Amino acid sequence: MKKDKIVYLREIEIRYKNKRVKNKSTPCGVISCAGDAAELFRDLENETKEKLITVNLDSCNKILCFEVVAIGSLKSVFLRPMEVFRTAFPVNAHAAIVIHNHPSGNPKPSQADKKFTSNLRRLAKDMGLTFYDHIIIGQNSYFSFLENGLMKTEIKNGEV
Repeated sequence: MKKDKIVYLREIEIRYKNKRVKNKSTPCGVISCAGDAAELFRDLENETKEKLITVNLDSCNKILCFEVVAIGSLKSVFLRPMEVFRTAFPVNAHAAIVIHNHPSGNPKPSQADKKFTSNLRRLAKDMGLTFYDHIIIGQNSYFSFLENGLMKTEIKNGEV
């Protein structure tokens, strides 16, 4: 006699918690340029480890949510590109911005940063998600892939 196998499925429950953030630079939580996002997450300049954050936006560039996707070491953070956009779908995000810091204070992107950004662009396109920018926070400065001509997407008051 054949025994039936018991199959277990993992159920995912998404919970959100509200977190008050400084919102001086972004009226009504709208991101209109890389500087807005950099200012909002400027506290990353004080971190001693690299942190990577994904900011999910609606079609008017209003922030839906953000997630600290990974925390790395002094010089690097390791993760699969698909982990970066995992919160975009439950909130029906139109677009995303990726932000991470360089604890050294120098926001210049490494070759690994450039390759990772290229992989993210490809993945976002395949998933139907607009990937606006990858911003690196340094000491009193930031680097925007969009502003420095390494990405072609433009943020235009809610329209791409």
